[in-house]
Amino acid sequence: MFLPNNYEFACPVKTNSGNRALEHLPVELDALNARKPLVITGKDAAGKGLVDVLIDAFRDSGITIGVFDGVPDVPDLRLIRELFGIYRDKGCDAVIAVGGGPASDTAKTLNIAVSGEPEDLETCAGENLIKKPLKPLVYVPTLSGSGYETSRYAFFGDRVYASLFLMPDLVVIDPRMTVPEDAKTTAATALVALTQAAEVYVSPGKNPLTDSYAYTAISFIMENLVTVINNPHDKKGRLALANAHCMAGCAFSNAAAGMAHTLGKAAGDACGASHGLCMGILLPYVLERYLSLSGYHIADLLLPLAGFDVYAGTAEEKRAQKAVETIYGLQKDLFKVSGGAIPRTLKDANVLKNILKDIAVKAAASAGLDSDGCLAVLEQAWEGR
Repeated sequence: MFLPNNYEFACPVKTNSGNRALEHLPVELDALNARKPLVITGKDAAGKGLVDVLIDAFRDSGITIGVFDGVPDVPDLRLIRELFGIYRDKGCDAVIAVGGGPASDTAKTLNIAVSGEPEDLETCAGENLIKKPLKPLVYVPTLSGSGYETSRYAFFGDRVYASLFLMPDLVVIDPRMTVPEDAKTTAATALVALTQAAEVYVSPGKNPLTDSYAYTAISFIMENLVTVINNPHDKKGRLALANAHCMAGCAFSNAAAGMAHTLGKAAGDACGASHGLCMGILLPYVLERYLSLSGYHIADLLLPLAGFDVYAGTAEEKRAQKAVETIYGLQKDLFKVSGGAIPRTLKDANVLKNILKDIAVKAAASAGLDSDGCLAVLEQAWEGR
């Protein structure tokens, strides 16, 4: 195991995972001195009956909950103003986000406002500009997410907030909430987590604690993703993927975003494509590029990707390339089991070739990367092997 001379790691997130984990939520809220949480989610989660499951967990608890289930795919500041009024007028004292992406980002952004003043939404945008703990925040994952739910990041419009204070106080992973999703949604969410965890695991700045979170996330995804795509009713597999999603976000909060993550997000933003699917496509090409650079721990990645038997049975000098080939194999398996719905190239993900250079330049500028190297990776991933 790699041990740097010094390192930092912070994760304030408490996790409850397992059957009927939701029933412990009233006790956990009480420990956070919260008695009137506001639940925030979207129509999709509400339509699947997930809000009803959550409400039922509060039966006989004496806790009063409010529910807002109208978060759109692209929330705006008008929504925050509306939720701020609801939170204030109802005397709420905590926020519960059900489901990922817009619901989580909305909950985090609202929490900034209700923990201080609405003006904080402007002054706190940026890196580490939130200077004090916020109101209690709980995240209840489904199988749909952006990858930032348990992380230190929140994205709202053109604003990016980054602070450890944005990480949830509590994550409640209950199999009743991880209901089956379509193949592309399930894969996209898992591939964001795989990209985050893999890039943290191989990075020069990794440490034993990021390794622990990333290793488990990678292993759960590799063991369960194809199985869950093939059999969406695999309850245990869905629960493992939800755990992986949350663990990867915690690891990601303690490392710089890698090239695959940065390029995948930029490509998705440019073309309206799925960030997660783009990241999953780009990951092995980026890892191949890392092979020529010093300081990256690519060979170590084979162990969580393929398990001990494969790792031990592979010659030391071949482990790095074997790790890359394992991810290419995952792409092939996902394409096959989904009947071609999960793309293997950026071209099939509807990323336009004529804007690859623009994507490379934008991504490089945002993360201090080499734009020529970014373009080379994008072009390889667009064509495919």
